[in-house]
Amino acid sequence: MAIVRLDGLLQRAEIPVMRILPNSSVFCLAAALFCTLPFEAAAEIDILSNDRLIEAAKANDLTSAEALLLRKHNVDVRDENRRSALIIAALNGNEDFVALLLQFNARIKTADKFGNSPLYYAAAGNYVEVIEMLIKNKADQNVQNRQGLTPLMVAAGEGHLASVQMLLDAKADSSITDFTGRTAYDWAERNKRRAVIRYFMTSGIGS
Repeated sequence: MAIVRLDGLLQRAEIPVMRILPNSSVFCLAAALFCTLPFEAAAEIDILSNDRLIEAAKANDLTSAEALLLRKHNVDVRDENRRSALIIAALNGNEDFVALLLQFNARIKTADKFGNSPLYYAAAGNYVEVIEMLIKNKADQNVQNRQGLTPLMVAAGEGHLASVQMLLDAKADSSITDFTGRTAYDWAERNKRRAVIRYFMTSGIGS
């Protein structure tokens, strides 16, 4: 399954099964698969090999990552989607990996080619321990991606009450609108996230 984004929320798209011709090379198959997927889904496919720290982040390989960083490896190296190791670790909710990267001064104020920050991905996955670490290290709670979505909006839209509470406690701005004019409350209401809606209303947010 490949992660894609439709209307600002996490969705999944089936990767089509392809018949391999006898004389097809692996590269040709990968290239054909890449071309058959929606743009953002195709971008998730790792056709070419990545930097070793990026590979360690994807595998949650703390031992290899620490060895690389102790040898002064670039902690902010990016993959083909402009995702740093910190973004990848936050996306996967790997809190120990996030802590290691922060120890080596990984850049907090970073985003991938979709404009999504480490905090955005942590909020989308409801990884509250990662959210807490990023906020303590001064992550921008109100940064908007290329759709105008903030971490609070995606947490509300996905119904992640714990993440919503943590972000609001850290003074995330609930009045920000995305590029369609929706607030975090609007996203919760649109997706019928009743627990989040109730929490917003008891906090004086929304209608």
